Amino acid sequence: MAAEPTREWSDEQLKSDDLPKKDIIKFIQDNAAHSFLNEHKLLGNIKNVAKTAKKEQLIIAYNQLFESKRFKGTEPIEEVTEQVKAVKIEEKPKEVKTEVVDEGPPRYTKSVLKKGDKTNFPKKGDTVSCWYTGTLEDGTVFDTNIPTGMTSQSGTTCTEGVSDV
Repeated sequence: MAAEPTREWSDEQLKSDDLPKKDIIKFIQDNAAHSFLNEHKLLGNIKNVAKTAKKEQLIIAYNQLFESKRFKGTEPIEEVTEQVKAVKIEEKPKEVKTEVVDEGPPRYTKSVLKKGDKTNFPKKGDTVSCWYTGTLEDGTVFDTNIPTGMTSQSGTTCTEGVSDV
């Protein structure tokens, strides 16, 4: 685990107009655990976060980061493993919308596990990661990026809008 980062700014400096929101966002994104960023809605491109976040919210998040000590590398792997296992589906839930895409070879079935909220989504140029498992119609797994033992904390990484996604 990496050493705990030190505070870069005092409360007066944080409230000053001389310190841009983007600097605070960058520091928090570079040092906070993923779940902390998610709770404070600070995930994503710095420009986009800066557009939606108020400076007061960023100051609160900055102070809470040091109070809670939820820095990168402090989330237990077991917690992340449980989150991934919760997403992994052994049986299709009744509410999953499945559509057969038949636009010529290859044919595949797409299942939407969780529909987006049309508010928080990756923009062109953002790096995204995902877990996937490819199965045949009989259930045989032919490809997956979910590691055995769940030691990795991120799935396949690609860039949105650049011929990857």
